[in-house]
Amino acid sequence: MGGMLGDYFDRRIVMVGSDLAAAGCFVAISQVRSLPSLVALAAVAGIAEAPFSPASGALLTMLVPAERRGWANGTLAMGSSGGMLIGAAFGGVLVASFGASTAFLLNAFSFVVSAVLASSIRGRFVAEGRHDPEHRGALKGVAFLFGQRTLRLATSSAALLALGLGMANVAEFPLFVHIGAGRIGFGIAVAAWGSGQITGGRLASRIADAHLERRALISGGALLTAGIGLSGAIPIFAAVALLFVIGGVGNALLNIAIVQMVQRWSPAQVQGRTLAAVEGIINSAIGISLLVGGLVLAPLGARGIYLLAGGLGAIAVVISLRIPRQPSTVRPEPQVVDARDPAHGKRFDSFGRAPTPVPV
Repeated sequence: MGGMLGDYFDRRIVMVGSDLAAAGCFVAISQVRSLPSLVALAAVAGIAEAPFSPASGALLTMLVPAERRGWANGTLAMGSSGGMLIGAAFGGVLVASFGASTAFLLNAFSFVVSAVLASSIRGRFVAEGRHDPEHRGALKGVAFLFGQRTLRLATSSAALLALGLGMANVAEFPLFVHIGAGRIGFGIAVAAWGSGQITGGRLASRIADAHLERRALISGGALLTAGIGLSGAIPIFAAVALLFVIGGVGNALLNIAIVQMVQRWSPAQVQGRTLAAVEGIINSAIGISLLVGGLVLAPLGARGIYLLAGGLGAIAVVISLRIPRQPSTVRPEPQVVDARDPAHGKRFDSFGRAPTPVPV
């Protein structure tokens, strides 16, 4: 549903509406005291936030030429990782000093700021032909994803990596307790992972074509696999902290590469639904992995789970190597999209284009 909104309506308006709805949810969360109400509102907040990511990813395609999307996606990833790193550093202090309600209200305010920034983008961002029968349907993005070999293999690889990473997240704190680093070591590791993601976002600015997207996906998966797997094999805190930096770099490269693959190869009319399908598959893998990780933590131990995650990552890298060097039997052709400035009625000729696969 979140992807459909971005495909059927103005993507900028969808982003603003999603932000404001999420802000309202967090204001409500700040006022409740019962656990069932808190859980219910958190679920509603997740639904409210869902349309933002696919809509913003599809809107970026309309604003930024293909050769500059590595820079654009990398910059967004750096900002997101930096924000999460700062939030993790100060969130606990904020809750301890002012209470959870204040933290939730501040989070709501951040969504309002995001909505204001999104609303400042000038233009009307809708894809031509979005209402044509061949582009309609909630599962159109899923169908396109599984019908396109490059995207199918890339998503399968990323989902398998997410399965391992989710299990590793469950065992993360126990791992640092096991190697004697404790809470301080755990905090350092979180910062190390975040700094790696920021570095990966910076490196992603070099991704300028389909071949580099493939390389980034493969190398990102390999770095992530090495960072996770070797953390279970080397019980030395300094080494594990360095491996977490490497894993963060790989995670960022992997995420940005798969987003750019969707932006390159999916038609503008179904791009939001395709991005949402990728996110849904990966998030489902993470959800399953958290459950499985909790069940196998006791029998395998923290190091065993990290080694298992590394093994899953190795399989994922093998899958990604099957992505064809010539990514598709179709080539992207620029398609003009309806991105007009409401004040002047001018078409954004240099930016208002999105790739649509057409037969060679």
